[in-house]
Amino acid sequence: MASDNDYLSYMNKGNYAMALNLLDQALLQNPEDPILLYNFALCCFQTKNFKKTIQVLDRILSEYPGFIELDNVYRLKVFSLVELKEWEAAEGIIKERLQIAIDDAKLLSFLAHIYEYTHRLEDAISIHRRILKANPDYKNSLNSLGYLLALKKKLTADERAEAIRSLKKALELDPNNPAYLDSFGYFLQTNGKPEEAWKAYRKALQKNPNHPVLLERLKNLKK
Repeated sequence: MASDNDYLSYMNKGNYAMALNLLDQALLQNPEDPILLYNFALCCFQTKNFKKTIQVLDRILSEYPGFIELDNVYRLKVFSLVELKEWEAAEGIIKERLQIAIDDAKLLSFLAHIYEYTHRLEDAISIHRRILKANPDYKNSLNSLGYLLALKKKLTADERAEAIRSLKKALELDPNNPAYLDSFGYFLQTNGKPEEAWKAYRKALQKNPNHPVLLERLKNLKK
């Protein structure tokens, strides 16, 4: 017979469906255990049942306000809302939490993501600059800042220098990251360096074969 903690081994293996089955059984025995509920929410998230994730997290927030993983509960709820494209609700939670955790890089990254996808480019850029001021080696923001600057129709000389500096630093920290290579390639492409962009895209594609965005970029570069 499986023990209550066997679900953790399945989570570690990435078998979230089996972990959910075991967590269901464990919650029948211990329905008031917030750790079980949190892990249940994590598994729901991993199986893309974002609405159920939020439902379980809201129960934790309501019934267990002193739960030790409360910060992660809020982050997971925000992540779920972002996946559902419920931008306004996610933004509201982030801004509320940032009054407590002023420079929480994960929350700020979510906020920048929301700004980007709701077409507030300058606001997204400002958030990544804020993150990097506190965490100069925060790779996600180094990459995102460079990419978002590349999206601008007109770059000042200072912005161009900032973009290339950020993208190069991200690649120094993680040289084989396909997302970072893609951003670097896009910057090179939009700045009139198609041959160098081609090399970056090809390297990214080697790390992430058949990625539709990379394939489309290469296709457009050939034209």
